[in-house]
Amino acid sequence: MRNVFWLILLSILSFSAQAQSRRDDDTSHYRTVPIPAHLLPIERAYGSSSLGSVYFYGGKKLSSPYSLEIPFYELNDPEVSHRFKAFRTLTTLGRLTALVPLAYIILSSNKSNGTYWTVYGGSIVATLTFTIVGNGQINKAVTRYNALLRQPRLGFSATPVPLTGMHAMGAGVAWSF
Repeated sequence: MRNVFWLILLSILSFSAQAQSRRDDDTSHYRTVPIPAHLLPIERAYGSSSLGSVYFYGGKKLSSPYSLEIPFYELNDPEVSHRFKAFRTLTTLGRLTALVPLAYIILSSNKSNGTYWTVYGGSIVATLTFTIVGNGQINKAVTRYNALLRQPRLGFSATPVPLTGMHAMGAGVAWSF
């Protein structure tokens, strides 16, 4: 009986590991639309932590991670967009959780000092948890964004030649950074 349990457990674990791996010849993860050429890499400042990061885009310091919304949506990658939306949701939940002690003071008829400090401490822990998890999501979005920009880009161009009025055709491969 014990061997059957271990056999079933091993089968479930190996099946879940097999389902999560992606084969190299699977083409479902390739982009169908090209990456816009004007997008720049996003840099994370040295010393940034999980409580907050400082980002640079095009050499300019961004005021907040919310400033990354435009390049993320221009990239049009579902994973990057999903992680940014998760960051926004978790940040909003963290801010709303900070209001719980105020709501307790206003709405509670039982003003026990011990209960207040429990609610206050719980809201601080919940706010920090939402902040850390949310910042982890934005960091994963930045990592994915930069990985997509590093992929080689193929292109064709047709440039008019000034003296003849004809077009010069060309093809090329470019790596971003």
